[in-house]
Order: sequence, then C-alpha cells, then structure tokens
Amino acid sequence: MKRIVVTGGNSGMGRETAELFLRQGDRVVFTSRSTDKAQAMLEDNREAVEQGNLFFCQCDSSKWSEVVQLAAFTQEKLGGCDVLVNCAAIFVGGQVHETSEEDFSLILDIDVKGVFLTCKAFLPQMLEQGSGCLINISSLAGIRGNYNAAAYCAAKGAVNNLTRAMALDYGARGIRANAVCPSATSTDMFLVGSTREVIDSFYKQNPMGRISSPGEIARLIAFLASDDAAFINGQCISVDGGLSAWSGEPRQDKTEQRR
Repeated sequence: MKRIVVTGGNSGMGRETAELFLRQGDRVVFTSRSTDKAQAMLEDNREAVEQGNLFFCQCDSSKWSEVVQLAAFTQEKLGGCDVLVNCAAIFVGGQVHETSEEDFSLILDIDVKGVFLTCKAFLPQMLEQGSGCLINISSLAGIRGNYNAAAYCAAKGAVNNLTRAMALDYGARGIRANAVCPSATSTDMFLVGSTREVIDSFYKQNPMGRISSPGEIARLIAFLASDDAAFINGQCISVDGGLSAWSGEPRQDKTEQRR
C-alpha cells in the first residue's frame, strides 16, 4: 500500500489516476483549487472515504503557503508521501504576439511553479525516508512544440527539464523523477476548448486514428509509481499513439515513387 498525492485530482487524468491507485489498494490525497468537482469525486468514491483511503485538500499549487499546508495535511492523514503526481495544469492558447503578459505568467505559475513548489514541499520527507517517486504530467507539446500554444509549450518544456534535473539530483538518494507527455487526450481541458474541426484533425493526424483516454495515461502513471519501474528515472515518456514518430511530411501514396 502506497501513500499517494495527486494534484488536480478532481477531474480528467488526475481523477482517473487517483481512482486507479484506490483500486490498487493505495491511500490517496487529491487536490483541487475549487470544491465543486472535488465533492463529486468524494461522493463517487464514498466507500474509500469511509475506509480512510481517500482525502481531499483544497490547494492552489502555485501558492507556497497552501502547498506547505498540503504537505502537513498529507503527513497527518497518510503519515507521509511515497508518490507525488503533479496533474494540476491549465492551457493558454495563442502565438507569442497574441499572448498577454498576464496569461503567460498565469500558465507559468500553475504549470511550472506549481510543480516546483509541490516537489519542494514533499522532497524533505522523501529524503528523510530515503525513497520517493515524483511524476509530473507534461505534454508532447513540451517535447516537440505545437501551433498556437507558445506559452503552453514553454511551460511544459520547463516541466520536462525540471523533471530531468530532479532525477539527477535525487536519484542516488532513492527518489525517482519522471514526466508523462501525452498528446491530445479526451479530457474537459481539451474537449471543451476545442471545436469539432480541431478535434477531428487530431484524430486524422494520429497514426492510430484517435486520441488517448485519461485511463491510458493513468495506467502509465501507476506503472511508473510501481516497483516494476524501479530503474526508470529522468524520462519524459510520450503517450501519443505514435504521433511523435511522424516526420511531419505529408502522407505519400504507396504507389508513388521518388527518384
């Protein structure tokens, strides 16, 4: 039984991840900035709540004081943390000339600073116990870039290199750090903010003809948190149906020959 903290665990990948850990018999603290969806998560998992295996802590991970309270809450409820999963994130679209300074600062605060602060808060306890696992949810956009998402690409690229740096700094002390980099995934953050045309284009581009589900991402997270992944450290793993294997060149008719 592991002690798990999932930020942004009230919906999407975060909720799928938290519920998967519960099914595995682990104990989970999940966070959200708001209480509405968190309450639904608690109601839908009432048995886990009654058994003392699921707890909610309201937390804005971009604010140090709230993250410190989260670490203290986790210590009180679980006795510590074995696995920290940073799922909390936002998306801000737009090219550089279209992106306001306020929006750029906002996405860096939540998507980058939030990861930094939560890791900073939980690392002392992990260092003391001589073990721990940090899993940061990034994006394929942090590896390869994307159109009309300059701030988001910058933020996720920062998450990837922060993950690598922590893997180097803490690996010898029993703490692993990895990032999960999904392509488009069927979460509210993607679906609600996208037109049907945009969604269809993601299906068409992908070699598997679809986008990923939150459950598929959650299963990789659970694997990285397991003892089976004990020697996996410092990796930014794409979960994209083969999209990153594509050169970007147009598809060629199989009968076409080049000389």
